[in-house]
Amino acid sequence: VKAVFEEGFLMKHCVYRNEYHLKKDRLILSATINGNRIETVEVSLTTMQVVQCRGVENKNTQYHDRIISLVNKNINQIRSRMAA
Repeated sequence: VKAVFEEGFLMKHCVYRNEYHLKKDRLILSATINGNRIETVEVSLTTMQVVQCRGVENKNTQYHDRIISLVNKNINQIRSRMAA
């Protein structure tokens, strides 16, 4: 919970305030480059799809499409870890 609060605070968006982390079928990821937060990614564990992906103040970054593509390419890893 602390990490989600920090994510929302530093990214200046509502990931914590809207309690996305409390939804049982959600995975919240932080996309980073060299340790710097770029965008926050919300994945539905029911549909195995990216629900939303937002940068600082809910704006998309130049990496937005690449981040979503990377998550989608690795969705099977998420699925396999859920089964473990």
